[in-house]
Amino acid sequence: MNKYPMAPESDVVVSCRVRLARNYADIPFYTKMSEENAKETISRALKSLQSANINGMYRLFPMSELSDTERRMLVEKHLISLDLISNKEKAAALISTGETVSIMINEEDHIRIQGLLPGLQLEKAAQLAFHADDILSKNAPIAFDSKWGYLTACPTNAGTGLRASALVHLPAITVTKQMGAVIQAFGKIGFTVRGLYGEGTEAEGSLYQLSNQTAMGRSEEDVIRSLIDACQQVAEQERAARKSLIERDQDAFIDKMMRSVGILLNARLLDEKEFMRLMSDVRLAAGVGVINAPIAAIDELIQRMQPASLSSLAEASLTGRDLMLLRASEVRSSLSSLIKDSDTLFSEEIK
Repeated sequence: MNKYPMAPESDVVVSCRVRLARNYADIPFYTKMSEENAKETISRALKSLQSANINGMYRLFPMSELSDTERRMLVEKHLISLDLISNKEKAAALISTGETVSIMINEEDHIRIQGLLPGLQLEKAAQLAFHADDILSKNAPIAFDSKWGYLTACPTNAGTGLRASALVHLPAITVTKQMGAVIQAFGKIGFTVRGLYGEGTEAEGSLYQLSNQTAMGRSEEDVIRSLIDACQQVAEQERAARKSLIERDQDAFIDKMMRSVGILLNARLLDEKEFMRLMSDVRLAAGVGVINAPIAAIDELIQRMQPASLSSLAEASLTGRDLMLLRASEVRSSLSSLIKDSDTLFSEEIK
């Protein structure tokens, strides 16, 4: 069995997520809830899973009982949000064993259900989220209005309560300075472009999140279908930009990527920004066939080299130089093994 199966459109689309915001009708919104209210929302979610006989498929993560490193690791995996951490005294998460469903409890809303999958699999991610929603809503009153739809703490999430997003890798569009036009085009069709970890974060390593701006006035199916179409269009645009760079100067195109591979295989100190920039080139090299390495393995390496994940590996809270030293050491080992395990380091035919 292939450890790293190829996900749809994965040369450009890293992963996708469908998130549903829900609130209990008989409990105050988060800003007004008491500690007892917070405990009740967690208890209800657990009881709903137990009644469906799937409690064993989920693990409860009370935010207040986790270390800062453990909480940050969940953020790095996109399983929880930074906002959930900021509410840590009242918040929790229920995460499925395969990490394809994450249920955030007491974030901005009582419940935020996420279906997460690699590549462009938005419809399947939606099925995961809606299945969990059916279970959580079965025995509890959910705040819903016949005119306004699902009621949420922020008006932009009311209506369907759905946010669909995709994490995309756009190095060629970035280097050819087309991102401004892409952002403008997405805005016209009701989508927004954010950084790696969502609103207010940077697009490190040419990684961007595309998501719908509002949840009202459009059906769930329309939002998901529109984002799939938009992702396919931006993927084609990115591939066209890559082809243009190859045609302009193939040697320079390959040289830049292989220099990044060389630095990563030999560096002794790697800070996060440099690592993300260099790994963007490695991911691009795999995407166009310059190196024969599974893109999913590269994505896994990127996630494992984030600060909290490295601190967990070291079983210590690392900062500064210690973090840079460990990252460089782990990258040298992992990347050399990854390339060694591939058929060949360099392919003469690029896509």
